[in-house]
Amino acid sequence: MGSIHYEDEILSACMKPLRQRGDVVSYTQREQFMSDLTAFARHVSDLHLAGDLGQQATAEAELHQVVESFDRVKSHFPEWTVAAALQSTNRFTCPMHPDVVGRRTDYCPKCGMELNQLIRVFPPDVGSDSFQTEVHASIEPKSPLVPGKACAAVLHLQHADGGPVVLSDLLETHTRKIHLLIVDKSLTDYHHEHPVPTATPGEYAFAFTPRKPGPYRAWADLRVQPTGLQEYAMADIAAATTPEPLRDRATSLETTVDGLNYRIILLNGAIRVGTPSTATLRVSTPDGKAFTRLEPIMGAFAHIVAFNEDYKTVLHTHPRGPAISDPSARGGPDLEFQIYSLKSGFYRLFAQVQIDGRSRFAPFGIVIHE
Repeated sequence: MGSIHYEDEILSACMKPLRQRGDVVSYTQREQFMSDLTAFARHVSDLHLAGDLGQQATAEAELHQVVESFDRVKSHFPEWTVAAALQSTNRFTCPMHPDVVGRRTDYCPKCGMELNQLIRVFPPDVGSDSFQTEVHASIEPKSPLVPGKACAAVLHLQHADGGPVVLSDLLETHTRKIHLLIVDKSLTDYHHEHPVPTATPGEYAFAFTPRKPGPYRAWADLRVQPTGLQEYAMADIAAATTPEPLRDRATSLETTVDGLNYRIILLNGAIRVGTPSTATLRVSTPDGKAFTRLEPIMGAFAHIVAFNEDYKTVLHTHPRGPAISDPSARGGPDLEFQIYSLKSGFYRLFAQVQIDGRSRFAPFGIVIHE
């Protein structure tokens, strides 16, 4: 119900030109049109209030009134107008790459993610930029960062106006609303955490155990209402120790973790800036047999995160195909990914899988060429 607030904001922006354009209907219908439009706005306002108060039953009843009153508003327009409006709004985009537009069942050619974000249609004098939000992040560790010792911390998320970012401001992606991607400066110690809200709005608690000295950097991977587009809010976790520099920039497409072999196979042999590249993650046993016991983790059989040597650019991608909702499902040995970036250079890439209920992280080194 928390999303109702944002839906009402968009509606308010769209209602103004409708009220001003009384000529969209015939003169004889104008008075009734305005009356129906006002009734529709009132029911939406009542739904908004019920949502803010957390009144589920009232909200469901008001939603019924909203649908009925909206049908009356639509009845004032020709069928072809309503059909054209429905067609223009039934378009979806990739949250990571909003320039990609298609059907709800399509997949992004750049990252392989489902086109699951409904495209918002705004009045020309308003535009989607009016609803774009930028989230600012900071992290407060509750104890000094010490290699090998667990550290509890709090992630603070704020809107550009200083207001707290609460969970209802965010959309879920791969079973979570906040993916916190943490890595040290040498790009060797990666952690994927999911902070949980505290009693204070805009604060989210998490913990991790650093294995390297020095400060760490984190990217909060978020999709913010109402546009639902992905953004990364970056924050540093301070430390009194000196970090290790990035020394290893070698291309490495094979690795072994906990007795299993992991390999990245690049379809075109190289990855270039601005060109989507298909990559297959292959998992096998020590004797070379296919490993098919990958468990679902965050709605997929694997997740790939890559950090650029500039310590600013991050990529987060998932296997092609629909989300995995059956916890008993198993995957492997091959998972197909799309890798796409506008930034060249060396990347440390981590493939995260789950086996026997525990996450495993397989590190690789790749170079994206100009």
